[in-house]
Amino acid sequence: MGAWGSFELCIGAESIMREIVPMLFLGCLSGLKPPVAVGQTKVAGVVGQEVILPCSLTRQMTSWSSNPSILILPEGKAPMANRSELITTNFSLKVQNLAPYDVGEYTCESGHRGDTVQLVVFVTELTKYLLHDQVLFVSLQQYSPVQNKITVTWWDNKDMEVTSEQSQTDQYSLHKSGLRITDSGKWKCKINLQFKPFDLDIPFDVIVIELERKILYAAVNTTVSFSYLLNLWEVKWTGSLKAHLDWKAKADDNYREIMNFSITNQELTSPKQIKRFGFQGVEKPFKQLNVTLSKVLFEDAGWYQFRVTFDFGHLKTAIHLVVMTVSATPTGPLSKGAEVTLHCQLSALPLQKGLLIWHRVNGTKEESKQVIHREVEVKARTAGLWRCSFVLENKTLINHTAQTTLLGVWWIQLTLSGEGGDLKPSATSERTFNAKIKTCATPLLSWQRRAERMVRVRQDLLQNRTCQCQQ
Repeated sequence: MGAWGSFELCIGAESIMREIVPMLFLGCLSGLKPPVAVGQTKVAGVVGQEVILPCSLTRQMTSWSSNPSILILPEGKAPMANRSELITTNFSLKVQNLAPYDVGEYTCESGHRGDTVQLVVFVTELTKYLLHDQVLFVSLQQYSPVQNKITVTWWDNKDMEVTSEQSQTDQYSLHKSGLRITDSGKWKCKINLQFKPFDLDIPFDVIVIELERKILYAAVNTTVSFSYLLNLWEVKWTGSLKAHLDWKAKADDNYREIMNFSITNQELTSPKQIKRFGFQGVEKPFKQLNVTLSKVLFEDAGWYQFRVTFDFGHLKTAIHLVVMTVSATPTGPLSKGAEVTLHCQLSALPLQKGLLIWHRVNGTKEESKQVIHREVEVKARTAGLWRCSFVLENKTLINHTAQTTLLGVWWIQLTLSGEGGDLKPSATSERTFNAKIKTCATPLLSWQRRAERMVRVRQDLLQNRTCQCQQ
């Protein structure tokens, strides 16, 4: 018989003792009559895993054969000849690294008696890497001459059962959208069978690639730092990736490019530095881009988008930089009894609208004003400490304080200090930015000297956020 004929695995007790099964499969092509079936068993396995084909016969001379109509037998040998072994205690056959073409019927023979084992093979198929805006699609394939009745459930990396977003009539596939980087890990397809092993788990890896999204708060004239973290250590990639940093002022504007650079051999190629911007790639393999922006202007507020292009798609995300500024009006000399208008402004409000509040510290409720807009003003007629705060979900994300003092003659010096922080709306931490209006006594100035002073004050207000007022 040729390579398409049936084969037998001839195992004798003496050869086992003598050579410890040096050759698990002896290509014994046989033309004997088929054995009388003693029992029939169905067993399931998973592609890439191992399975044991049971044998209930106890005679020392036992052989295994396969149905040639199901298995292709190259050169008279079993396809699993180099990945299987005979369990000598019970003559069962262990097959490792299962493949779809291993499906079929196997017979454990002793004389004219034999056990028939039908092997069913399962495998899950899915995309290796998943970008954060893509839908996870996993399908379960069953390799068997007859489709067996099974029950399938899906479990995520937190060992929680998940439900497909598609029709439940197709339980053999899973559709899931909105996955984040925290969803990366081992997922499972659990199969309930009516035959051994009755319960079968098929683990599979879900790797979600994304850039963390942040809202960043900063004060004018400070230095702000932000970073983009990629979980590229999960991705085995070579060659170069193209990356870009873009900016836009408003949500409905178009992005314009600030910088483009490449990631070569898993290392960031240092781009040229742009005025007030600094870039740094962290570690090799590259997984984080750090960006610094010095002397923040109110006009720097907006969305900073980082995009990376892969051979299987592109990834992009934006950090929203929100800038707060305060000012006092008027900025010139004040007559006695005049009032100061304190102005507080955010460059934008996050999607979850919070409260922008001016209030006098240790003052009354009447001495406060709050709005859900991004600008708020309050008029100060008495001495005290005033604070402008942006509050979201009972958390103060950013604030300025201003102190007014009514003396015989006084000036206001507005200084901004503090440190920016990348906070999400649900953040529990706090970042404080102080804008102190200091006072000190000065001699009376002539109108000419005051006019000259006002010219310098206006320049200082633009450059150093300083204004002088006289009562």
